[in-house]
Amino acid sequence: IGIHKELFAIPNLLFSRMEIRRFLARYTCLKEYRNNLIVGNDRVNLAGQPTGKVTEEEINKAKNNIIKEEKVNKVNHDILIKKAMENPSLAREFLEEYLPDEYKQLIDLTTLKPEKETYVEESLRTKLSDMVFSVQMHNKAEDKKYDAFIYTLIEHQSYSDYWIALRLLKYSLLLLERHAIKRNKLPVILPIVIYNGKKKYSAPRNIFELFTYPDIARKTIEEDYRLIDLQAISDNEMDYEKHLSFLIYTMKHIHERDTILMLKEAMRRCSKAIIIDKEQNYVLTKLILWYTDSKVPEEKKQLLEQIIIDNLPKEEANNIMRTIADSYIEEGFNKGILQGTEKGIEKGI
Repeated sequence: IGIHKELFAIPNLLFSRMEIRRFLARYTCLKEYRNNLIVGNDRVNLAGQPTGKVTEEEINKAKNNIIKEEKVNKVNHDILIKKAMENPSLAREFLEEYLPDEYKQLIDLTTLKPEKETYVEESLRTKLSDMVFSVQMHNKAEDKKYDAFIYTLIEHQSYSDYWIALRLLKYSLLLLERHAIKRNKLPVILPIVIYNGKKKYSAPRNIFELFTYPDIARKTIEEDYRLIDLQAISDNEMDYEKHLSFLIYTMKHIHERDTILMLKEAMRRCSKAIIIDKEQNYVLTKLILWYTDSKVPEEKKQLLEQIIIDNLPKEEANNIMRTIADSYIEEGFNKGILQGTEKGIEKGI
């Protein structure tokens, strides 16, 4: 906008041209300056006289300069941290200071050694620093020491980022997934945010605070996942009064060799479930018969049809058999297309 030229023209100025340029570069990154940078606002010179209007091009240029400066600052901070952590003595002191006590009791920090290996994807390396340390951990139960890894996942922040806990969790899971490819045990990951902003830090410190119901979120995430082990459920313990019983029984016994015998027993035990299913247009019955149909050999298809006839009203039995027949036709049609394509490829079509 030419302000620097006006400043350069002032006689006996106490500041060098480089100092003036640096000051203006910092000033144009200030929040107060950006808030007043609105398309159509007056431009004024040092004397306060209008010299034109703020253009959209100027605003976009200012925004791009700010983004570039933030990226450079962030990269510089992250490089500083990572380079410092490559020093074993500094890394040991850092972990002694910030590693939770329950971990420090298990770790022999004198064996700490920074590893050059990184698991952070290329696209994330400008956003966070990861440091891998090999260390010996003491298993008190077995009175043995074994090699382990500690992961520090460090993100530098100059402002309170509300979603940082979610982002760190996402990064941690990505790191664990990449680590699991090479080893059968996962490392400890220590997410760290180094904050040097001017305002008091106010972002949530854990993922649970981001949920509407933090207590329920903590319970579902921290506790073991819920296992429904169908093989551990006795057939006699199932509640055959419920619609769901037909689905559960079929899924439990789907791997049995004789599918026809399994379906016959399922319909006998789950007769009340089938009555309930009638009110829903036999949606579950159709799904189960469609699901199990591929396991029935061609020579036993008539036995399957007889089971359907014996357990369902005539009209519904006919509809379901028609659906199954349509699936045969579609399957045969698709196979024909596939075989034709393969033959065409072989002949060079």
